[in-house]
Amino acid sequence: MKLGRGALVAIYLGMGLLTSARGAAELSPRGVLVIDEFGPDSPFGRRFRQQIHSTLDIEKAAPFVLYSESLDTARFDTSNYKDALKTYFVAKYRDLRIDAIVALGADALELMSRIRTNAWPSASIVFATVGEETNVRSLISSNTTGVVLSRRFQDLADSARLVVPQLARIVLVGDPLERQPLRDRYKEELQQVAKHLQITDLTGLSLRDVETRVANLPSDSAIVYLPIYNDSSAIIHDPTEAFKAVAKVANRPIIVDSQTFVGIGATGGVFPSTEYLGREAAFKVARVLNGESASSIPVTVDAAEKQVFDWRQLKRWSVSEATLPPSSEIQYRELSAWDLYRWQIVAIAIVILAQGIVIVWLVYEHRRRRGAEIESHQHLLEVTKLDRALTASALSSSISHELKQPLGAILSNAEAVEMLLDADTLDRDQLKEIVADIRADDHRAVEVLKHLGALLKQSELEAQDIELVDAVNDAVKILAPQARTKGVALEVEAAPSNLRVRADPVHLQQVLLNLGLNAFDAMQDGVPQQRRLVLRVTRGDHHAMVSVEDTGNGIPEDKIKRIFNPFVTTKKEGTGLGLSIVRTIIEMYGGRIWAENRAEGGAAFHFILPLAQA
Repeated sequence: MKLGRGALVAIYLGMGLLTSARGAAELSPRGVLVIDEFGPDSPFGRRFRQQIHSTLDIEKAAPFVLYSESLDTARFDTSNYKDALKTYFVAKYRDLRIDAIVALGADALELMSRIRTNAWPSASIVFATVGEETNVRSLISSNTTGVVLSRRFQDLADSARLVVPQLARIVLVGDPLERQPLRDRYKEELQQVAKHLQITDLTGLSLRDVETRVANLPSDSAIVYLPIYNDSSAIIHDPTEAFKAVAKVANRPIIVDSQTFVGIGATGGVFPSTEYLGREAAFKVARVLNGESASSIPVTVDAAEKQVFDWRQLKRWSVSEATLPPSSEIQYRELSAWDLYRWQIVAIAIVILAQGIVIVWLVYEHRRRRGAEIESHQHLLEVTKLDRALTASALSSSISHELKQPLGAILSNAEAVEMLLDADTLDRDQLKEIVADIRADDHRAVEVLKHLGALLKQSELEAQDIELVDAVNDAVKILAPQARTKGVALEVEAAPSNLRVRADPVHLQQVLLNLGLNAFDAMQDGVPQQRRLVLRVTRGDHHAMVSVEDTGNGIPEDKIKRIFNPFVTTKKEGTGLGLSIVRTIIEMYGGRIWAENRAEGGAAFHFILPLAQA
């Protein structure tokens, strides 16, 4: 019994250890070995590995460790070399867990298929290659899947024809086709292209010979560059540096099938998408790491290629973008200001347009307003002239009486002259006195008519620098006969000299006449001995003030604030326009007018005008 119990304990312990070992194995990271047949410095291989890694991270595959190796079979393609690689890889990864092998290229797939049998028999193989599917079908064994991208030499010829419309010759540069990775079908396809285009084969020549040949090609030629690893002089080259040497001297556009050379001299070409190839291969690796069998995952065959051109080279060879396929990708384009600042330019254009519209509208409004002002000014002149005519009409009786006196005196003197001429003796001294009287009376009549003519003239009025006191005196000369008729004492207080204002003298005369006649009307019901009109002129700091004061009944309190408004009057026969015109005239010359009742009785009207020198 004890022996049987001990056996059961041993069995349970063994099962526990086995389960623990299996769990530890499942928790340990999966090993992914990426093998490419390019050299260690190949941009294509580097981008492929980067895409594998980034895609596996995104896909959240089971925990993995990524290893990578490069075969460099383009330069080392011997059976001894491959045997050495087999021994090296088996020894290097003997103690590491390898669950999936990613083989880039047919040579990598063939070598890994042979190594896996002995080293990692349970590992899955995911291959990625560019070429024909038939070229890798014979290499596919069990637990294997992959991605095949087609690549044709005819596509390169078509790209060459896009940049050289009169293409007649393709100049082929690079290592011999049988040593070119991922270009298995080029040699066979080249024979088909040669039926329509002349092929100048410079593959295998030394780099120096190639440089000499490509520097003097006919204008109907295009260069197709394939990587140069070894040339006929046994010099090992970096393919990128070799391309730069060729591009530096080439006198025709260069077409390539690797995007590595775009940007350093290639005009363009058709390329297998490294990103697409690495991404599709990584999708399959993720499925394997998550438990699927590679044999159950179908091989993907696609033509995932893109056509890319260098904008600078297109300009160099005078190739219009309009002639390229719409799906073409143009790189290294020199962006215009529109490309860089499109939205800023649009915003500025909108602002400028809006400003332009506002400016046009303002100009239109200014012209419309100016037209309205001119029209209003014309109406004002017409009303002002009409008011002057009415003023002259009101003064007509006084003016008539004023003219009768000098004209009667002239007539009397003329009759006296006739009498002297009929006398026996001629008194020359008396005759001279009579002629002098006639001349004086004539001047007096002329002055009356002159002031009346100035008041009634129809010409356009213009502002000018005038002596304010002279304008007041001219108005007084016209008002004086009416004052005598009305029985009003007209007084002008002594005014300071050199009071120059900028105005029209007739306009100022009209203002004073209007205020004076209104004062005469306001005093007509008063006691004759108390009828008195005073004109006073005073100087301020920057202005001159004129006051017209009467001894009438004053202005009713309900009208004093509105007395200058149109159609407001204190007279039964008044139109209510006179004082409104007076205010318009004063304000037109930058002045101000107001009215008030005097404490001792009567009304006072004051207006100020800026001095001309101010």
